[in-house]
Formats: sequence, C-alpha cells, structure tokens
Amino acid sequence: MRPEHISDSLNHLSDEILEETDRVRSGRRPKKRVLWTAAACLCVMIAGALLLRPGGDTVQPGGELPLLEISMESGGMGFEGLLYYEFSELENGNPWHEGMELEALPVFRNGAYSEVGEPIGLSAKELEQRAESAARALGIEDFTIEQERGSYVASSITRVRLTGEGVRIDAEADGCVTVWFDDELALPEEYRFEYSDITSQEAEAVLDYLIGQYAKLLNFQQPQKAIFRDRNIYGELGVDYQVYNAAGDDVEDILNYAFRQADFAPDGEGKLMLIRLYDGLACAEQMGDYPLISLEEAREALLAGQYVTTVPYDFPGEAKVYGGELVYRGSAREQVFIPYYRFYVDLSHEFPNWDDTELKNFGAYYVPAIQHQYLKPGWQWDGSFN
Repeated sequence: MRPEHISDSLNHLSDEILEETDRVRSGRRPKKRVLWTAAACLCVMIAGALLLRPGGDTVQPGGELPLLEISMESGGMGFEGLLYYEFSELENGNPWHEGMELEALPVFRNGAYSEVGEPIGLSAKELEQRAESAARALGIEDFTIEQERGSYVASSITRVRLTGEGVRIDAEADGCVTVWFDDELALPEEYRFEYSDITSQEAEAVLDYLIGQYAKLLNFQQPQKAIFRDRNIYGELGVDYQVYNAAGDDVEDILNYAFRQADFAPDGEGKLMLIRLYDGLACAEQMGDYPLISLEEAREALLAGQYVTTVPYDFPGEAKVYGGELVYRGSAREQVFIPYYRFYVDLSHEFPNWDDTELKNFGAYYVPAIQHQYLKPGWQWDGSFN
C-alpha cells in the first residue's frame, strides 16, 4: 500500500498538515499509479521526474512534428517501485493491451504549471464553473466561494474553494477538483471500504456502489473501474479505488485512463473522506500524433540500454524483466506528456537485508513509445541524475 495511504498515521495529524500534504499529493498524477520506495529507509521521498521539453523550432526532416528532448532531474532520493510476492499480483486497470492496433498517439504540451510549480492553467472563472458544477451534481445550492492566489505568481488564481452544506470543494488551476466531506460518510454495512485487508471482490463491490451513488458528479457515460493494488513492506495488499470513462475508442480510453480518472478515498474507519476528479488535459495543447514503436521493439530497446528510469542500480538483464504496458508516464508537472512502454524489473537482489521476506521489489523502466527518430539524441539514461 502506498505510504500516503497509511490512514492510521494520518489520523494523528492536524487538519492543516493534512491539507498541505494533500495539496502536494494533488500535483501528482498518476497516474499513472506509482510508488516511491527506498529499501534503506522505507519512507516517502520525492524521486526524479522525467521532464520532456519541446525541441524549439527543430522538426524531423520531412515532417512537421517537433523533436522532443528527454532529461532526467532528481528532487531527492528513492526510486519508483512496487512490492509483490509475485509479479502476477500487479493490478492497475490499464485498458491498453497488445491486441490494440495503434499506429500513433498524441503528445501534449502541458500548460498547467508555472516554472516554480504553481498551478496556473485555468482562469478564475473556469475554476468557479468547475466548483459550481460539482456542487450542483451533489445537490448543493447554498454555498460561498473564495479565491486563493499563488505564492509566487500573485496575479494568478491557483484555487477556488466552494463551501456549503457539509462539503468543501477545491477546484485547482491544474484541472483537479476535490470534494472534501466535513463529516466522513459511512457506507451501508454490507460494504467494506478500506485501504488494506480487503479482497478484490469487496473492493469491486464498494467501488460499484460509489460509482452509482456519485454518477452525476463523475459524469461518465460508461464508468470503468481501474482498481490498483500493491503491497506495503509488511506484505499487506493495499488498494486504490479509481474509475475512468470508457469511451469505446482505444485512444480515448488510454487518454481517459491516464488523465481523467476519479479517485475515492476512505478514512481510517472505512468512511468516505474525499472524491478527487482529475483532468490532466484541461490545460494541455496537443502537439501532434506521433507514430509508435511496438512492444517488442521497446523491449529490444530496453535490453540495449535505451531507457529512462529512477532506479539507481545497474540494469540486471533480461531474466529480471517482467511485464510491459503502454502508459503516459509522469506527474502533472511535466512539461510534455508522452506515451511510454513501462517494464518492471526485479531488483530484490539489491536488498540483501530483505532475505527474511519473500517480497520482491519491482523497479519501473521506461522506453518512449514514439518512434525514436522524434527524440533528440542523447536521451537515454546515463546512470546519473541532473
């Protein structure tokens, strides 16, 4: 289970600390669901993010698509990894599969954040509209609205907060809307709503119930569950309750899964604490549809060292490679959203102090899914962090 979901510990923190922590967490996407772990200290740390920048006016000869530059920068220690007893336990609801016949996928320039990381993408009017729309969906008619300005860009409204009738609705300038309940809502007794110690059947049932209860708020024509499960250092299998709109179109499904999910969060007592609606493309500009490489080509590139990763260890070789899925990698603060193939590599041999456990630590390795002639030379990871 992700460290930020250890609700028992969070219950001892003040509302102010929790709110600030949530503001930091809301900047991540997830998307793309990832866990930052370091076996040496087993704590949450901000790891290096892949930042992609358009290559100015440079275009691929004979084409109109700008070349992309990939660089690795680190804001701390740690690496992206997941814990399982066996890789087959991985569950994330990704709609992509090898049978999809995709020739190209869009790349987006992200306009949601300032250079210092403050959300600036949406206007105050747009934020008010999003907050009021959420309130109407919840049947709330009597409310007040206040605006919050940025700490660095004083002229920018970074958040609109709507308060009324037992809820607080925060609309962020990056497109995220969070509904906080003043008093956490208890669910019917037949449902278990927990972050851990819950079966897949129980998780599916409670998510179906929540989707039905908040259908107007979600506004999804065909809600599709995207439950994510991983283990914590004690071997407990945790769960994240996510849903996206299945459009029936492969490309749209991939984009909705990556950027337009909703997340239901329980408190430490199995009650509904908040609902978060993500819209990672609210402030994005499409740069073009980039032609793709195949999964097999990506695997060959991985084995040839053509990858990027936050894992600070030598690549252990083909025998340790598991899986392979197409995702849009990275946080909401990336400058460009690009599709990748994500592979998981068993790194358990790097942690000899884990000999007394059967848990395995799978690190994430990424190969750009777009044809590599559209990347500026020298993009491969060189084993260091900027």
